[in-house]
Amino acid sequence: MDSTVSTTSESVSKKKGKTKKLKQKVKPDETGVQEMDQAEIEVTEKKPESGACFPPTFSVSEIKNKQRRHAMFLKLKEEKRKQKLELKKKKKKERKVLGDQAPPKEVPKTIENQRIYDETTVNPEDEEVAFDEGTDEFSAYFNQLTNPKVLITTSDRPRGRTVRFCEQLATVIPHAHVYYRRGLALKRVIPQCISRGFTYLIVVNEDRKVPNGLILCHLPDGPTAHFKVSSVRLRKEMKVSEL
Repeated sequence: MDSTVSTTSESVSKKKGKTKKLKQKVKPDETGVQEMDQAEIEVTEKKPESGACFPPTFSVSEIKNKQRRHAMFLKLKEEKRKQKLELKKKKKKERKVLGDQAPPKEVPKTIENQRIYDETTVNPEDEEVAFDEGTDEFSAYFNQLTNPKVLITTSDRPRGRTVRFCEQLATVIPHAHVYYRRGLALKRVIPQCISRGFTYLIVVNEDRKVPNGLILCHLPDGPTAHFKVSSVRLRKEMKVSEL
């Protein structure tokens, strides 16, 4: 019995000794990790605070949180704006230092200067084009030989919003007059317009107290065009930035 107890105690003591040795071996690794963490902290402290450092393949769309994605997008946009301003100031200083020897300014790309010449376009100095423009029935208006006179009217029994829209439309169109029909048919309105020298008739239609259509008629014989009107805003409803 004594021999068995002694062997078991010896085995247990050997196992404890092994675990102690293992623990002692693990300790240097932990210290190494702590040293690495401290080194990383020192590196992060040395980095400049101004500007966010992103990897070259970073994309804002990879952020799944909507609020963080929006905040990051605004941050990147602000950084790009600052970089653009700094580059602009730098170029301005360089041009000021160089003076007459400064390189010419870059011409911005537009639709006109990037357009490719099309051989099928009509030459405005062509004789046929000049003849067509001279015999056009609207040439007097285009050459400002006659002043158009416009009558703006509404559908039968208009509401307040449509009336205010017609009044504001008359301030935009020159030589325009507003007339409220009050149940009068258009068959009786058109002859009176022609006799009084009106050249155009505009009829503003409404649906559910909101303007939804506009009819433009050239007097006396046409043509007539219909336009769909939606999302009408009066002057008081428009913000300062939209004006």
